[in-house]
Amino acid sequence: MKNFALILLSILLTACNFSFSLGDESDLPEPTAGTMEQRQEAEAAAWKYLRMIDGGDFQGTWDQAGPTLRSQSSEFAWKNMLKLSANVANHAPVRELEGIGFSTRIDARVPVGDYVAVQFKHATTSENVTTTEKVVMERHQSEWKIVGYFVGRHTEYGRGG
Repeated sequence: MKNFALILLSILLTACNFSFSLGDESDLPEPTAGTMEQRQEAEAAAWKYLRMIDGGDFQGTWDQAGPTLRSQSSEFAWKNMLKLSANVANHAPVRELEGIGFSTRIDARVPVGDYVAVQFKHATTSENVTTTEKVVMERHQSEWKIVGYFVGRHTEYGRGG
């Protein structure tokens, strides 16, 4: 069943057609740190979306999605990708802010704009598994609107020695 979920996630992610830097990254500007006020505002918005995802309010995230996401995906694909990603994330009780980066361009296929990526790391009891979540947003009408949500899991196996 888990393999089926991963296959379905891959299909849905393909349907989303929203990749962030899978192409040629040489044309993309380096992210900047932004001001303290910008970082606080972006972090608060990211936490809002994470609470929605944790609570299963996938429709709410679509309702508040930015125009870039809406032009690159469908409501069906977005909501189902979130459902599967939330299962993969297997939310740990504690998330720690890992970093925030601002940019005017996040992918060659999306318009120039005001974007931010906010990444969180999960505190886990297993030292060899690291889970990260990245909430990507664009500034639209003075608000941060979600345009991407990504979960990464990395397992470090024993080192020879």
